Amino acid sequence: MQLIISTRHTQLSDHVRENVEEQFERLERFEPRITRVEVTLLEEKNRCEAEARLSIARAGQLHAHAEAADFRSAVDALVSKLSSQLKRQRSRSREHKASDKEQPEVLPVDESASP
Repeated sequence: MQLIISTRHTQLSDHVRENVEEQFERLERFEPRITRVEVTLLEEKNRCEAEARLSIARAGQLHAHAEAADFRSAVDALVSKLSSQLKRQRSRSREHKASDKEQPEVLPVDESASP
């Protein structure tokens, strides 16, 4: 997984960078096909925003946005939103595959009723 962290209007400390890397590594347990993660951290006045775009092989992209008073809380909320999206996407794909494999019910033929 390629992780790209960019910032706007702020400097990124090592502590925040480590927190972001640790949080996004946890998302791989929900979807191991994540190929690229772009995280943007923005600081304006009294709020911090975090935005992320995940690229998943053969499944498209996911996007989420979160705001909080500090970057740690914003990243936690962001990862929470993305994990729920990944769980939902995973369950939908499993339900879809399960419905394709259902076989029609075959009724037994009663041979004594034939002429």
